[in-house]
Amino acid sequence: LKPTSAPKQCRPCLWSQERAMSTQTEAEVKAAKRLFNWRLFIIGAMRLIDSMNVNMIMPYGLQMVAMFLNQETSSPEASTAFAWLVGLYSFFEIIFSPFWGVVADWIGRRPCLLIGMAGTAMAPVLMGLGQSLSAVFLFRALDGFFCGNQAVIRTYLGELVDKSSEASAFSFLVLCFVLGLIAGPFLGGLAFPASWAPELFGQTLLDDYPVLLPNLVFGIFTTVVCIIGFIYLEETLPKSKLRCGKKQGREGPEGVGVDGVDQDLEASSDADSIQTADTDTTGGTGAGKKCCYSLTVLQVILAFCGITGAVEAQNTLVVLLWQYPQSSHGFGFSPQQVSLVQVSGGLGPVLCHLTLLHPLVKKLGFLKVLVLGFLINSISYNLYPVYSLYADPKYGVWRYIILGLAEFVGMIGTFMMFSAIFVFMNRASVGLNRATVNGWANSGRALSRAMSPLFATMLMRVAEALPHGIHIPFYVTTGCLALCLAISWTGLRHLDKV
Repeated sequence: LKPTSAPKQCRPCLWSQERAMSTQTEAEVKAAKRLFNWRLFIIGAMRLIDSMNVNMIMPYGLQMVAMFLNQETSSPEASTAFAWLVGLYSFFEIIFSPFWGVVADWIGRRPCLLIGMAGTAMAPVLMGLGQSLSAVFLFRALDGFFCGNQAVIRTYLGELVDKSSEASAFSFLVLCFVLGLIAGPFLGGLAFPASWAPELFGQTLLDDYPVLLPNLVFGIFTTVVCIIGFIYLEETLPKSKLRCGKKQGREGPEGVGVDGVDQDLEASSDADSIQTADTDTTGGTGAGKKCCYSLTVLQVILAFCGITGAVEAQNTLVVLLWQYPQSSHGFGFSPQQVSLVQVSGGLGPVLCHLTLLHPLVKKLGFLKVLVLGFLINSISYNLYPVYSLYADPKYGVWRYIILGLAEFVGMIGTFMMFSAIFVFMNRASVGLNRATVNGWANSGRALSRAMSPLFATMLMRVAEALPHGIHIPFYVTTGCLALCLAISWTGLRHLDKV
């Protein structure tokens, strides 16, 4: 008997099978891309919430503190208490950022993000219900505790992206941060509603709790984002690398990215050049000896902290200057007027993200983009002696146009600096425990963000005694940032070539 051979398939059948497989592959790629976009959107929304949370208090914080202290907004007691209130949020980030980084390595990124969002939704509402300055400080500190997990956001995103998508993904993260600079002051402008809409809010609950409205709206929005994150966010840390319930020294498979690519192997060539004693040498469990991070990593963290501190100091200085009465060389703005100028300024980074940033990165590289952003930011804020010539209300709408344009240009520079430094932070953490590195970086950033408002406020108080000295803090802030970037230059240049 002749052996029977398998029937040959006709060419149309083979072609139809290949087409079906191709269609299935394309469908899987599209589904994976949609899931990635959803995750990126949620992570961006969480970054937006943190930025809103920090900046929402800026328009009304000084007036609220002055109300509790029964002082004028220009009094030293009110401005100092306001600086402490702004800084307290960051002080608790300092303490708990490393804690959240370690927890994210133990139980995973997703639980930390969701717990943080739930707490962030609750704490501002409690602060809005506070009826004393001590209660406000307590709930502001609680808010800082839950937002200490913001480093986990960068860790999560760093585990989602690869070299081809890191620029767009991290610039989107920075864009969300900058949008928070718009949305936060906008919400903050809703405080004291009985003063700007007495016929609607007078003799109501919001009259008794004048800062509840913006915090309540913020809490509702944060709750919605938390629910969406609970549905769509997935864990990026492989189960083999979760330390919870694992014995140290046990080896496990390497992490796999969202596209099925081994991201640790993909980045191994880059990790060789920035390897440190903290590198995971035991299969992802982190049982190896830990000495210190490399000089490159420390330089990037220093630049990150310097940029954050300078931006926070600038925000504090302009808010104080805008709300100081004209007799104290200020503009005499109300919280609503402060909100208007900050919102108009925040439109600059949106335009930069949509038009300029990506062509500039391709042509110049991240390091030159960072330097360009520093120059733009410095020029914009150091021209405040010129802007102050139009502080008199007789100039009408020109006051808002000039300050709005100054904020518009200055925030473009801020956006460019953060877009570059976020990428450098991501590259510097290759081969290390990302969550732990980002936790320490976030702790340093929080320290810088906590100290800079106090430093800026005290410096302004000292400089007020000098002729036109109220603007000296802007120059000092620029000098401090320039020094941080100079010290970090070799590390940033090294990572720019990676």
